[in-house]
Amino acid sequence: MNPQGSARPEDTPATSTERALAALGVTEPPGEARLHRLRTTVLIGRSPDGVEEVRRTAAQARADGDDHVLGRALFMLAQYAWQQDDYPSTLENADLARAAYERAGDRVGVARAAQSRANVLRITSDRGAQAALTEALLLARRAQDGVTEATLWLDLALVAQKSGDTATYAARIEEAGRCLRPSLLAAGHAARNLGEVREQQRDVQAARDSYGRAVRLYQDADAPAPATATVLLWWGRTERVQGDAERARELLEAAVRAATSGGGDLVAEAESRRELAMADKLAGNLREAMDGYRRARSALRRISGVNPLTLANIEFELGELLGALSGPENSRRHFEEAYRWYREADEPRGLHNSSRELAELAMDEGDLSTARDLLTRAVAPLGWQTADPMNRLRMLASLGRLLSLEAPDTTNPRRHRRRAGRVLTAALSGFEQLGQLRNEALVLLIAVRGGIGVGGYSPMEAGEEAIRRYAGANDRLGEIEGQWALSQAWLEAGDGRRALVHGRSALLAIEEVRSTSPDAVTRAGFLHGTRSAALPLLKLAVSGDPAFAERWLESARNWAVTGALRTGVADLSPDFRRLHADLKRHEDERPSEGAPVAQRTAWQSTHRALHEKLYFAFTKSLPTAEPEPGNGHAHIDPPRLDAREYALYVELFTRTDRTVEVVSVCRHPNGSLEATHGLLSAEAVALLARFRDGEDVGQDGELSLRTDSAWSQLADRLLPSGLHSVLSASSETDPIRLFVLPANELWNIPYAALPLTGTTEQLVDKAAITLTPSMRILPARHEQRSRQHGRRREHTVVGLFPTDAPMGELELERLSTCTKVRRVSSYDQLADALAEGGTDLLYCAAHGEAGHRPGQDILTEAGSLNDWSVLELAVPATVVLGCCGSGRIWHQQGSEPSGLALGFMLAGARQVVAPIKKVHGSTCAALLPDLAEHVLDGQAPAAALRDLQRRARDSAVAPRLRDEWHLFHCIGAAG
Repeated sequence: MNPQGSARPEDTPATSTERALAALGVTEPPGEARLHRLRTTVLIGRSPDGVEEVRRTAAQARADGDDHVLGRALFMLAQYAWQQDDYPSTLENADLARAAYERAGDRVGVARAAQSRANVLRITSDRGAQAALTEALLLARRAQDGVTEATLWLDLALVAQKSGDTATYAARIEEAGRCLRPSLLAAGHAARNLGEVREQQRDVQAARDSYGRAVRLYQDADAPAPATATVLLWWGRTERVQGDAERARELLEAAVRAATSGGGDLVAEAESRRELAMADKLAGNLREAMDGYRRARSALRRISGVNPLTLANIEFELGELLGALSGPENSRRHFEEAYRWYREADEPRGLHNSSRELAELAMDEGDLSTARDLLTRAVAPLGWQTADPMNRLRMLASLGRLLSLEAPDTTNPRRHRRRAGRVLTAALSGFEQLGQLRNEALVLLIAVRGGIGVGGYSPMEAGEEAIRRYAGANDRLGEIEGQWALSQAWLEAGDGRRALVHGRSALLAIEEVRSTSPDAVTRAGFLHGTRSAALPLLKLAVSGDPAFAERWLESARNWAVTGALRTGVADLSPDFRRLHADLKRHEDERPSEGAPVAQRTAWQSTHRALHEKLYFAFTKSLPTAEPEPGNGHAHIDPPRLDAREYALYVELFTRTDRTVEVVSVCRHPNGSLEATHGLLSAEAVALLARFRDGEDVGQDGELSLRTDSAWSQLADRLLPSGLHSVLSASSETDPIRLFVLPANELWNIPYAALPLTGTTEQLVDKAAITLTPSMRILPARHEQRSRQHGRRREHTVVGLFPTDAPMGELELERLSTCTKVRRVSSYDQLADALAEGGTDLLYCAAHGEAGHRPGQDILTEAGSLNDWSVLELAVPATVVLGCCGSGRIWHQQGSEPSGLALGFMLAGARQVVAPIKKVHGSTCAALLPDLAEHVLDGQAPAAALRDLQRRARDSAVAPRLRDEWHLFHCIGAAG
């Protein structure tokens, strides 16, 4: 196949011309010089000079009384007017050409001139169109002109299609296919349309054959690119539906190239990009799919007018995709938007599907009453459709799921489950008849999760069968989900051994998917990190299979960011650098506060869109997860811990009833693991919410931190008993080094303030704490410790101190007493200073407040310094930030963790000390210069921060510092 439509090797201008002439049924010998010259000019070149030559030839033929040449010339002028959408001139020239042909006795010419007139009537919806086409068809048949007869059958087929008569439409296309001989382009149209008919008849192989024939015919005819794009699109869609993602991608990429060449066809481009995104989704490339849908939507928006059906389809599919990447609130918005567009397009199938998906979201959240209402709404459009078994079967599957969820709260749960089983069995049987393996597996998955027998399978057998059918459909993510569902079922049945077997299979499958498709694991990774059943399974794994448990924990943290941190720097792509430059230019165009609201709103919208594009370019710049040696199943020894070092993994999950459970796993220096798992109290959940939502928590007061029951309850869940015993036995003068590996919002907890049960002490009294993304980035810390301790005579310190920040002047004065500081006051000056190299420490005293989303401006007093721009700095090993909230980590489900502190680490820093919340300028001025001095003296940042936090907590000299000492973190790869 040659999807580009390039010429064949044996093509020459002469043969290309002959094929073009043959496609239009020209049979006269080339000896007629005038006619041959006219054909070449008009049909091949279509230049203005050629059209004028045709007009001159027509005038000369009229003067000579040569009706044969006159008819041909007038017919060519009619064709030219048709191409220019000049319908009155088309009719005029066609009528004159017919009259000349009749005088000359040219029956073929008469038929073609009649066809030109009839097509104008058809395209303008004239009532006489059908009669005119029929008359032209009879004339072509009498003239034995198979080409014209075939094209007229195609024209009549379009009339039937417009009236909704699909049977007549198919019959007329088949007639056209039999009639067509020399017309390659028209034969391509017929093959393409016949492929569509065969696809609707579910004859996949016949559809493939027809589409392939259409592509070949288009190539031979040198057809316009949009025609080739359309048939490649339809063919690629067929392959995607059949599950051949690789072949679908090949065809759809060719369709996009064809649609965007030669002036472009925006509709074909949008549809091709949409289908390509669906193929990416099938292959597990979820972020590529997201980008594809957005490109498709962008192409549609460039078309004048609204295309509600395609927009609805894109919104619906974005909702499905976001359901895999993030929380239900994001996908719900797209499904609701899809429902609105489907209603405008009067598309009952879409109305049904969007309502059913909204019902599924309600079931995910445990809102069964809303789910039932939405399923009721989904039933109504089914009655407006022609028979479509797929939608009815999906509806049965959703209803079966709802019945299984409702069963525990009914007066007769067993009867309710039996009813659910009957409904699911009907759905399974229907999907089996249609050969829909993926949907069959979905029904079986519903059964195992609901503890329901279906189709002769027990719940556990249904789970095993679901995994087999997902494998048959080549759906790796489905297989993983099936393994986790079966693991949960065995766990609830009390068989921990089998639960671990399936959990281990799921994790190993995730790692295999990660090595081949880093985007797919975005979804798969959360199947074990956030589902409530996975947390008790993790606790079980700690005692039953510790090696698996730790591999599990590290797998959840093996992001692309982790890979970049292991290399020490992010390798930024050209796309990222280009978009970052665009963003900087756009920031310079920010409207003033006095600008009209519409102008400011438009700027903010464009700014958000640039950040979104930049974020995707950023994640694509990061290294992908590395495949493990061999088959990926070999045991990997985790990094060793020194005698006084401990690693604490902490994860939480918010259940559908809004209760929160936490699991903590501690790794001891000897390699042993211990775990604790349970629900958080309402008070502790409220405490977490305060840190998550950005409330002012700096004024708790020291007495509150030590005695508040919420703090104690949080500490009990986060600190396993064995670790607690170690802490109790430790000396304040010889603390342990604790590496905390948080998940999600647990990044932003002030661990230093956690009280130790039974004492008045806090975690900061017994541990030097470092937050780190993964144990896999820690080995470099030994290199850091090998530095020579003790003061050097000179240190190179770069300090960012804006000129309009009075508190910054105090910090600069204090810092200057212990070392020489090179002061800068803008991003450009900072970049130049760091580019010179040799910097030991970067100190930022710009007291703006950090945004909590990736890419937001962070240090507004210093210009455009944010977590994108720091990636282009030559950052030293240690960074001290005085900006409010600059230590906060943003981590949305399905995304990479991000934030200014991680941005500095990706740019090369090994440790970053920063506040996680808003703090007073005097607090930074009192704490951070001393911290910098201790680090320059050779003390590790985490240890230096611990000493200064304890002194600040117990000091009566600085009341604000005493209230806010716990709001600083050390994030990095060294203790």
